[in-house]
Formats: sequence, structure tokens, C-alpha cells
Amino acid sequence: MFVRNAWYVAATRQEVSDKPLARTLLNEPVVLFLNGQAEICALEDRCCHRGAPLSLGEVTSAGVRCGYHGMEFDRSGRCVDIPGQERIPARAAVRSYPVVAKGDYVWIWMGAADKADAADIVDYPPEGDGWPCANDMLHLKASYIMVLENLMDLSHLSYLHRTSIGSSENDSAKASIDVRRTDRGMRFLRVMRNADAPANWTKRYPTGPKVDRWSDFEYVAPSTIKQYSGGVNAGEYDAGVREGAHLVRTLHAVTPETEKSCFYFFNKADGYARFEPPGTERTWKSTTDVFKEDAFMLEQQQLRMENFDEGRLMDINTDVARVQMIRVLKERLSQEQPSQEMAGAK
Repeated sequence: MFVRNAWYVAATRQEVSDKPLARTLLNEPVVLFLNGQAEICALEDRCCHRGAPLSLGEVTSAGVRCGYHGMEFDRSGRCVDIPGQERIPARAAVRSYPVVAKGDYVWIWMGAADKADAADIVDYPPEGDGWPCANDMLHLKASYIMVLENLMDLSHLSYLHRTSIGSSENDSAKASIDVRRTDRGMRFLRVMRNADAPANWTKRYPTGPKVDRWSDFEYVAPSTIKQYSGGVNAGEYDAGVREGAHLVRTLHAVTPETEKSCFYFFNKADGYARFEPPGTERTWKSTTDVFKEDAFMLEQQQLRMENFDEGRLMDINTDVARVQMIRVLKERLSQEQPSQEMAGAK
């Protein structure tokens, strides 16, 4: 089940052009494009005549023309031309979706159009920091809930990412964790003090072998997370030092495709770039490589869950943030669909 009255990332701005882009979002076929007026449009990707995908048609000044029998639809979804027929029935229409271009992304509202408010879209990146940033996207054959759970479970870094960003198992076990609710979701702060510097830090950052690391995650329900993470020399975190070494901001936007697949968009900003610009590209690549490690594990997890009774799964101490996030997500879903249960989360 999905929360529909919410903003989701449908695509990067670079993906949307005068060529139709087909994408399944929350189990619904959607076509995205720029019409002849350079307006971003999002329509149901299914012609009301014979059900052909509109994404196989061509973009026009008004909207899009079906590639099967030539019916043309404007950005509101209303049919404006039927070849060989003057009268256009009122029912000749397809659904349109509210869309907003903000930052590097095209955001779409999949629920009731009259409830869409662009002011609810997550603000990112923070204005004025000047950090260079880059976008990437992974198409996962795994539930969007699994991706969100993975982000809220940093204990896996010591195992899945031990050769890159992970600290030792002992350091991870001693991390302090603070979880609290917010108006739009929840926040999760994890701090490791006097921890071993991760393997990939020694290639760039001027820290010693022992560091203080922090990761601050703000979950904005149902599917967006803002991350602020960094690291300094051991003892400096409690003294208020936040700059001079590892410093990143990441926007994680996880959009369901189906119950068992999703689009994982992430925007990564490098706060250390002003000290060592050449290393930025390496940092971006290593970040994507880490997320690809996550993707592989999550897809394998999804396969195992196909024939596994979810009731047999258990929680452990390090799941505190993940459990709170799922609780928030269930609350959002129950507000919208009070009689239905959320599948895919414990």
C-alpha cells in the first residue's frame, strides 16, 4: 500500500524533455514530458480510446498525441483533437497529475489533486552553502520500504560497507543514538566517538586514525530523507567542531514503482570540496558505489522475502530508528486508508 497524498520525485529535471518519458509510479503508468510551451506535464500513460501508451506518441504544442490513432491531449488531460471527428466527448480525457519542478527534481502528486500544495515539497539543498552536488538514481527490484529501512539502520555499515565507509563492529556497537518525532516524521542522530577512521577517509581527509563521526537523518514521511553526516578528529565533535574533514549532505528520495520495486533518487553534496576540489568526483563515485552495495543486498533480501513469513522476523536494539520510521509511515497510511494494512514492513 502507498501514501498517495504526498509529493514524490518522479524524475530528475534532466530526464524530462520533449520526448515522452514512461514511468510507473505507485503502480500507475505515467508519462512525463515538456509540451511545446516548455511546461512540465504528467498524464496517465494510457489513451482513453484503446488503451495505447501515450508515451509511444509524440509531444505537441498543447500536450501529447497518441501514436496509435492520433488523439491529442493537453496538459490537463483533456482531449483537444480527434482526427476525423469534430465533436469531442467530455469523457475523452485522461488523468493528469500535479507536477512541480523544484531544485534538480520533478515532483509529482499521486493523490487527490485538490490537496496538493507545493509548499509541502522538501526543501533541498540548504540555500547558500555553495556545496557542489550531483544527482544519481538506482532502479531497484526491492520495496521502497526496504530502502528506507536500510537508510535508518546504520549498524549495517560495519559489515556490508566494511571496506569503504564502515567503522569497526565495536565502534558501531558503542554509538550513541537519539530518535525523536517531528511534525512531518522523525529524526535520527547517531554519533560514534573515538572510532576507527573508515578505509576510504584516509585517501582524502586530514584526520588521524581515530575520529568522531555523526549522521543526522530527518525522515519526511512517506518517502524522503535528508541526511547530514560528517567526521572530525576524535574529541572535536563534543567541542562543536563540524568542519575540516568529511562533510556531506544527501537527499534520499525513494519513489515506489510497485510493491516490490522502486526508484531511488539521491542528491549528494560535498562540503569538503572547498578544501580539496579534485576529490569531489571521487567522493561522489564512492557514494554511489556504497548505494549499489545496498541495492544488491536489498534485491536479494526482497527475493528471500517472497517465500518467507514476515511474522518470523525480529527486531534488535539497533533497529530503534527503523522501527520508529515504520511507525510513522503506518500512521500516515492509516490516516489516508484507515481500513487497510501496510504490507512489506514489520
